[in-house]
Amino acid sequence: MNDSDPKLGAEASESNVLGGTSATLHAYPSLALDPDGEGFWARIDRWSERVTAWLNPILLKEARQSLKSKQFLVTFFCLLVASCAWTMMGIIFNAPDVYFLPTGDTMMIGYFLILSISLFAFVPLFAFRSLAAELDEGTYEMLAITRLSAWGIVTGKMNSSVLQMLIYFSAIVPCLAFCYLLRGIGLPTIALVIAIAFITALVLTAFALMLSTLAQGRTLQTFLLVGLIAVIGFVEFGCCGIVFSAVLTDQWSGTWFGFLSGFLMAGSFVVLFLAAASARIAPITENRSTRLRAILFGQQVLWIMMLSYATWTVDEVEIIQLGMMALGIFWFVVGVFTCGESVELSPRVRRGLPATYLTRMLFTWWMPGPGTGFMFVVSTALSGLIVMTGVGQIAEAWHVRRAPDTLSVYFAAMMAGYLLAYLGTVRLLAMPFLKRFGPSFIPPLAAALVVVFAAVIVPATVDVALHGEIQSDYTVVHAFDWMWTWDQALSSGGLSRVIALLILAVGVLILCVNLISLFREFRRRRIAIPTRVIQDREAAAAPDPV
Repeated sequence: MNDSDPKLGAEASESNVLGGTSATLHAYPSLALDPDGEGFWARIDRWSERVTAWLNPILLKEARQSLKSKQFLVTFFCLLVASCAWTMMGIIFNAPDVYFLPTGDTMMIGYFLILSISLFAFVPLFAFRSLAAELDEGTYEMLAITRLSAWGIVTGKMNSSVLQMLIYFSAIVPCLAFCYLLRGIGLPTIALVIAIAFITALVLTAFALMLSTLAQGRTLQTFLLVGLIAVIGFVEFGCCGIVFSAVLTDQWSGTWFGFLSGFLMAGSFVVLFLAAASARIAPITENRSTRLRAILFGQQVLWIMMLSYATWTVDEVEIIQLGMMALGIFWFVVGVFTCGESVELSPRVRRGLPATYLTRMLFTWWMPGPGTGFMFVVSTALSGLIVMTGVGQIAEAWHVRRAPDTLSVYFAAMMAGYLLAYLGTVRLLAMPFLKRFGPSFIPPLAAALVVVFAAVIVPATVDVALHGEIQSDYTVVHAFDWMWTWDQALSSGGLSRVIALLILAVGVLILCVNLISLFREFRRRRIAIPTRVIQDREAAAAPDPV
């Protein structure tokens, strides 16, 4: 039987040649000995194939393109040269104290400045230009016809930028370890500095990607690029000031929970900006609003948790009032952009509308549309102000060292009135232009600038017309001057409850005017799914035949 089997014959002949060592040496490679793919290397091969399939193709393309670009090579080379130069300068200028005294915190200043310029400036600008070029040169259409979604395209661009950040970090981390060896700075402080730089770079890069989707035409691209450079410069100086004055000097007072919540809030803005960018480039047949509103709602929950913890820790109700002010500004900005959404919904979106009475009552505001977006902003902001008022009332009654100048309930009434009045006026002013020129963010944004500017100028003009000059005392005439009213509410005198309730009453009146034009969107109902679509979904979900 062995003579008739060529395989066994080959093994036997090899065993004779090698002196009977066929138990340890084989005539065939290892893969041929595992035809069923159940061995160790076969599992590694399958795992690597799954990882390759999971990776975003845009990431691979952008990684090859960016790492071969002159921008990356020049930036990385300058980063290495600047790091070496600062190391030599720091040792020379601190000699001979560098051998005896702690100088790590001084060296960290230069390293952080070098790293922040690379992360905050070059990475966001390259990301902005990358996605803007895809949209401007028409290559995005080639990506859109593939199986990649808009979210996949944007996250691929973002992951490519993160890869560049990690390479920059790999060049600077040995220098940070050198700072630790020089003493004067601890590992927790170094970790906090790295986290601040990384999170800030992520936020700027995501913001740059969102801005790039707004750039339609070379003129607007140039304008947005100049604005992005201005934002980067502001963030660079602000972040360096915080790190140099508070973090490196160990003068910051806080807990790891406080920093963690701050990083989570910054991470939520990264997700928000990426979702907004993907919504901008997604097809008009897709639901481009619900995901954004879910993220916004989550941000409000996180913000309330942060402010409640800070108020309870510091024993100051002014923190919760400043949080109300920031929340009102945030929802006003969101509401302005929401007013520019399209009124018309595609059949695919209408097939996903709430069907029952209960789901329509709870989730109608989460559906696309300017009217539903306006009501989502108003209802979510009011609920947030109510919760923060409750936190402020509890703190005022039990926990704080002294009562605030303006009670939280009246401060919340003022902020709610401002939001309802200003946002409702912006919507009423922008509606004729939106009907004439179609959905766009330009009319609501222009109307918002007019309203905010007029709210300050009109009361001053009335003062000059009645008294010949601007009055030094705050009166009811200045109720809708948001700058003066906020200053009065946070000053020693506080804001009168009559003026706060007056602002709220005017805001409710403007809201009622807006509700008249919203019934058309509220009457939308879910449509049935066509039989062909159901059959296509069943065919796609069916397992492949063996």
